[in-house]
Amino acid sequence: MSQWTSEQLQQMLSERDPHALFRRAVDLVQLFEMDFLGMTLHLHLAGHDPQIILHSNYPRGWIEAYRDCNFVSIDPVITQCRKSTLPLLWHDDLYNEVPLLREAACAHGLKHGWTQSLYDMRHNECQLSVARPTTPVSNFELYEKGAQIMWLCQVLHAVFSEHYLTCNGSAPHLSKRELEVIKWSAEGKIAEDVAKILSLSTSTVNFHIRSVIQKTNTTNKVAAIVNVVRHGLL
Repeated sequence: MSQWTSEQLQQMLSERDPHALFRRAVDLVQLFEMDFLGMTLHLHLAGHDPQIILHSNYPRGWIEAYRDCNFVSIDPVITQCRKSTLPLLWHDDLYNEVPLLREAACAHGLKHGWTQSLYDMRHNECQLSVARPTTPVSNFELYEKGAQIMWLCQVLHAVFSEHYLTCNGSAPHLSKRELEVIKWSAEGKIAEDVAKILSLSTSTVNFHIRSVIQKTNTTNKVAAIVNVVRHGLL
């Protein structure tokens, strides 16, 4: 099995264009002997109905059929993955109630693979699928490659969700105090320094930092700062 290099991973992390990022992701999964990569995003936007956004390198015929027939609403893989974040290996039994969907997918080369699900702090969801037309996926292969696919799911979800939320004007709503705390944090100040500057306790500063992390739908302080800067809030 080909391994991903540190250079490839760094390119993924530094790529901010969603479509270029997805092309890089396809290259990575193909190194894992997977032909196809598909991503389903479920985004919750303030004042809007939930949106379902699909990205993949699937055959055009399958992309059009899946969209036109609204297969996402009956796809048992999506249904199961919305209940668990464990990777789901594809098998015929999943499609007992919709065998024609399974037959159609296999006819387009989407026969063997698995799907990884992810939820963020705003309850947005992502299901990332890898697939190929031949050679079943063994449990060993799933265990061997599962961590990397989970990482890929996290990266793609972070960039694509930020992209679509920004396009829909969903900048985080931060309080004046939260902006003050994150401004000094962006200057490289640690919590103790920010506390002295703003005459707050360190625990209060950390509380505001955690709040900003949650509001920006990020996982740590650095990512939150980047998100706030990109939205022009500093």
